Amino acid sequence: MTKFKLTIYLIIFLIKPIFAQKQPIDYVNVFTGTSNSRWMLFPGPTLPFGMVKLSPDNQDNVWNGGYEYTVGSISGFSHLHAMSLSGLSIMPSVGKVELYPGQAKTFTGSSDGPFGTMWTAGYRSRFDKKSEVGKVGYYGVQLLDHDVFAELTATTRTGWLRFTFPETKEARIFFNFNFPVEEKTQILDVSVTKVSNTEIEGFIKQKNAYADEIIVYFVSQINKSFDHISAWKTTKYTGNDNSYGTAWRDKQTITPDIKTLNNKDLGGIFLDFSTQKGEKIIVKSGISFVSTDNARMNLLAENKDHHWDFDKVVNEAQKTWNELLSTVQITDKNEVNKSKFYTSLYRTYAGKSIYSDVDGSYTDMFEKVQKLKAPADAVYSADGFWGTQWNNTPLWTLLTPKIANSWVNAMLEMYDRGGWIAEAPTGFEYAPIMDAQHHKALIVSSYMKGIRNFDVEKAFKAIKHDLTTPDEIPASGGHVGSRSLTSYNQYGYVPDEDGPTSNTLEYAYDDWTAAQLAKALNKTEDYNFFIKRSENYRNIFDSTTNYMRKKHRDGTFVKNFDPFYFGCDNGWNGSGYMEGNAWLYSFFVPHNLPDLVKMMGKNLFNQRLEEGFAQNHVDMGNQPNLQAPFLFNYSGKPWLTQKYSRMVLDKFYDISPYKAWQGEEDEGQLSSLFVLMSLGLFEMDGGCSIKPYYDLSSPLFEKVVIQLDKTYYGGKKFSIETRNNSMENVYIQSVTLNGVALKKPVLYHEDLIKGGRLIFEMGNKPNVKWGQ
Repeated sequence: MTKFKLTIYLIIFLIKPIFAQKQPIDYVNVFTGTSNSRWMLFPGPTLPFGMVKLSPDNQDNVWNGGYEYTVGSISGFSHLHAMSLSGLSIMPSVGKVELYPGQAKTFTGSSDGPFGTMWTAGYRSRFDKKSEVGKVGYYGVQLLDHDVFAELTATTRTGWLRFTFPETKEARIFFNFNFPVEEKTQILDVSVTKVSNTEIEGFIKQKNAYADEIIVYFVSQINKSFDHISAWKTTKYTGNDNSYGTAWRDKQTITPDIKTLNNKDLGGIFLDFSTQKGEKIIVKSGISFVSTDNARMNLLAENKDHHWDFDKVVNEAQKTWNELLSTVQITDKNEVNKSKFYTSLYRTYAGKSIYSDVDGSYTDMFEKVQKLKAPADAVYSADGFWGTQWNNTPLWTLLTPKIANSWVNAMLEMYDRGGWIAEAPTGFEYAPIMDAQHHKALIVSSYMKGIRNFDVEKAFKAIKHDLTTPDEIPASGGHVGSRSLTSYNQYGYVPDEDGPTSNTLEYAYDDWTAAQLAKALNKTEDYNFFIKRSENYRNIFDSTTNYMRKKHRDGTFVKNFDPFYFGCDNGWNGSGYMEGNAWLYSFFVPHNLPDLVKMMGKNLFNQRLEEGFAQNHVDMGNQPNLQAPFLFNYSGKPWLTQKYSRMVLDKFYDISPYKAWQGEEDEGQLSSLFVLMSLGLFEMDGGCSIKPYYDLSSPLFEKVVIQLDKTYYGGKKFSIETRNNSMENVYIQSVTLNGVALKKPVLYHEDLIKGGRLIFEMGNKPNVKWGQ
């Protein structure tokens, strides 16, 4: 070997690790939490807030629906996996025509077994877990019963499927229009039209309790001409024999060689092909909630440079995600924690959905087609914003202020069209989900942080309207406003006879956020009104028990008090505490904790909270108590905030499919919380103070660098560094910001966005003098 070659090999050897370094997307585990998960937690590909969330389904018609990690079969790949949104499932098949999808727990013995043939797998297929590959922007799996390798990728509004078939004259692709989903959904109408031998179009009109009536339009193009197109109609079994379910008894009627077919009982269609061994058939589908023309427009606009290049779509999806996730760069030896972090950051932006088309068209709550005008750039569909003041709001405004601004404009667009902002804009409707108005914190926090590319006066007008107008059932359907507002105004609290006592506390926080915006806009009268109402939490505090208690209209507390009695009676919005109890909600005064500590007494406050962590009264799996670790920052024991925030990061979160988050990961809320806490940051008041600040705790990583947004924050970098950090060294000894010592566990937002270095000195024993 020559000296020159040896030198080249040495250079390659030295620089190879640099090029092999992991990217943020490589740390994302898309299977995290997908065992017993909800419809909106899926392993398939999507883009940030993608309309299309293309993913495998394998469950029967159960509450959570969608994909269950432990089920070893797949019944189809559907395009929408958002709160109450579903539509268009596609599945390849080989062999005999089977129109029944089969059951998740399928009998695989002979047809003369104990249950006869009713346990047939149908067009469902088993799969080998070893063949299943899921990563950002891509999913692939070998379907054993059809000998087909299925691959998925997506753009924002289109889904791509690539099926590798064996040699056969009986290859098929099923388009299923009625399949098991999360919410009970009624199919109102279905239409499908053969446009050519390589294209079909249609729509599925459906209704459920949250998204009301929606129409999912689709245009699907195939890279190979199909031989035939047939449809099947399902006649539901109406007998009394419910043994083993009834779906297997439904009657299926095939209509061959269709051109156009409309029927609410249309179960789906299937395309016939003859294939060579290893032949790849690609199906790409555009989705719209406006029209088939718009579905085709979305398909063409988002794939004009892709042609039939499936791998190019995968690469572009991964590039998009990598750019977003690279907003935060981590230096640390703990690979598991990195995976927790980037998986959580991914989930934060994967759950909710864009509802508008590429040209800004969308269907409003009155089923009218509208078109966005600047500065609005999108409208969205989402679950409720209940509790997001502690997770999504601070994370979006910190890392992606452009996205926060987009959501604010989407809320104002809803106000323009329907007169209210929805707590849960599911299907751009006024979905009756949860209560209170915590989405207002996103508007206020955005303004306070200089994210103001929206009509500020309109925003305040909308907030004031929603917080002062009694709730109603609007003409568009659903529900708007705070359900207990009339009683709240009359009594200064929500009486037990009129709704959850916890609403008093949540409404008081919302009032405080409105007061802050009023103050910033010099609206003195409005400020005085809302700041006074924000003190209503005092009206349900019982000084004899030091709990926030249920109270009658006559001013007396409800007898037979049990601080651990959970939930509401007579429905989730009845008497009691919404998804909580008196113990949890007695800590819910995020806008005035010094006053709460004074009322309860500092010693009792700390004692009760410590007991809560020791005895599992604290609930870090649901919204009302997510602030618990940070309460000690306000009660004179900040070292306990450091201890318990790290304990939650270490013990509560996982990346496994089986446990992941021990609670409700509603569209990325628990994920957002993990990201914030691992940075050592939190916002107790939702970032709505006139001078927004972050509560500090114990950071998880050696070094984190945040790339600040160029448009809103000047594009500088802010690093969070720890020295002497470890699993044991969770206690802050000192903190400096750009060389200046911080004496309190507080970091102002205006200081963070200037860029610089926040350095933590850590130790294994509390420094009880720091942070007081």
